[in-house]
Amino acid sequence: MTLSRKAALGLVACTAGALVTGTAGAAHADGSYFGAFATADRGSSIHVVAMWNYPDQASADAAALRDCGDANCVIQLRWADGCAAYSRRDDNLFWATGNTRAEAERNALAAAGPDPNPLLVSLGSAEPSTATVRTSACTANAG
Repeated sequence: MTLSRKAALGLVACTAGALVTGTAGAAHADGSYFGAFATADRGSSIHVVAMWNYPDQASADAAALRDCGDANCVIQLRWADGCAAYSRRDDNLFWATGNTRAEAERNALAAAGPDPNPLLVSLGSAEPSTATVRTSACTANAG
């Protein structure tokens, strides 16, 4: 999946937000599954990769970076035993986790903030902008 070049700026701001708003899965006894989202700046676009159901975080990270396929790939979000999602508003990406797919997607939309009030848009004091979930993924043992 690729996104416009302008999303790179949003990635810088959103990565910090994802680290703050995301809930990292705690390591559990045998049977835990791990996932990772990675991104690469491809000049005119941003490439996003999600990998999940790995036995440890290092394996999930390695798979995401390998599948990403660029030298400048970076891990944006890690999770364990649950779900993760990212949303996009304009050229900004927002990352989040949750116990279920629905929760992860709600959290990703919440991280993007509220949509502008339609009245303000119609009056010209706000730009139309809607956040949308772009991708979500869950480990096999997610709630």
